[in-house]
Amino acid sequence: MDSTRIQPVGGKHAIEVMAIGVEWTKPLSEKQLLSLENVYKEHKEIQAFLPKHFPLQSIQLQAGFSSAEPDTPQLPHFVQSQGFAGFDLRRYESDGSVPWLVSVRPEFMSCNCADYDRWNSVKSQSMLILTPFVEAAVAAGIKISAIGLQYQDAFRLMDGVSPEVASQLFRKNTRWIASHLFDESSFWHCHHGWFSKDQKSRKSLNNVTVDMVEIDKVHFAKIGGQHRVFSGLEDDQEGWLIELSNIDAILDYLHQENKKVINGMLSNGALVAIGCKGEDS
Repeated sequence: MDSTRIQPVGGKHAIEVMAIGVEWTKPLSEKQLLSLENVYKEHKEIQAFLPKHFPLQSIQLQAGFSSAEPDTPQLPHFVQSQGFAGFDLRRYESDGSVPWLVSVRPEFMSCNCADYDRWNSVKSQSMLILTPFVEAAVAAGIKISAIGLQYQDAFRLMDGVSPEVASQLFRKNTRWIASHLFDESSFWHCHHGWFSKDQKSRKSLNNVTVDMVEIDKVHFAKIGGQHRVFSGLEDDQEGWLIELSNIDAILDYLHQENKKVINGMLSNGALVAIGCKGEDS
């Protein structure tokens, strides 16, 4: 791969952002969301790492009709109510960028890292943040419905999009990209997904997208990988429930699934450029 024509956005890697998500079997109530907010207030280490706290309010509008005289059109009226809808935790750099962001919502919580180094270090930091919140949710009787891992990789295409550049960046015999796209001289998009099973036979959904795009007059190749393991239902004989103690191993499994795609999609030159031959990558 010609490094003067194709450049990973992260220098030694191509990862723009990585996100870990924990989904609940049912939306958290306002009381339960407040209890998770208290976790943040009680953990000085999390506060030091994510010092900016942004509570979110929900607004609900209920429509009704006022009573009116017979044969007189009823007049609609709206009742507005507010509630606590979750919160965000952020870490800012001096340039205003946000390398770490944690979002807590009724349906899920997520940890986003835009300052990716290597998998082991980023996963460890993410688990240090997520574990106290998940512990509190589980202690309150909340069950985990899914664990997700998402990556966005990107390469700058200094000479623009072309079949030659595509052939340098990707393997032409890869099963992750439709073969005819290697003949396209303009932008293109490829998206597909499939189900698999993790080590405990839990159902796993994998989605991969590849885009040749232009952003602010710069051409990019972007690879999106989204991988989720679902908790088995209690009456599903083939399923396994996800416990807090399972999350670390599930994340390693999802990371390996993403690496299989990257290793099978990118050319040898591209893999060397992003250091994807090592175990901790």
